Amino acid sequence: MATEMQRNLPVEIIEFEPAHAKRFRDLNYEWLNEYFEVEPFDEIVLSNPEKQVLAHGGFIFMARVDREIVGTCALLRHTENRYELAKMAVTKGFRGQGIGRRLAMAAIEKMRAMKVESLVLATSKQLKPANMLYESLGFRYVPMEEIGPIPYKRHTVAMELILS
Repeated sequence: MATEMQRNLPVEIIEFEPAHAKRFRDLNYEWLNEYFEVEPFDEIVLSNPEKQVLAHGGFIFMARVDREIVGTCALLRHTENRYELAKMAVTKGFRGQGIGRRLAMAAIEKMRAMKVESLVLATSKQLKPANMLYESLGFRYVPMEEIGPIPYKRHTVAMELILS
């Protein structure tokens, strides 16, 4: 549980740097191992985010509190007009403080600035707090086939945010 001091610390949302690669992986392994398991596609993306995300036109954001990276999210490019919000994670001691919201909003702002038409994501019904966050940001449930193939066993629902 976060301390009162942690709640009052300012959160910075910064862009990914190569030095963040291990933390990006570790944050995602933390939540994946807590709720599901790390799947082959996770390992591919998390082992080399520069090649698997950034080199394909994607983006990664990191949430920093003081000097500690406490959260992350990625934007995976599907097409010029559609990206996927993925690999969103906040470490346990900092959850429930709006850090996930700040990360998601930074991702949405980036997509709006780029005039991207839609942002999609695949999630699990098991991730209730995350799904409530997505709904509050305007994401709506859509049939899975509308967002294309997703390489995970764990997904059960798809969501989309229309940006234009």
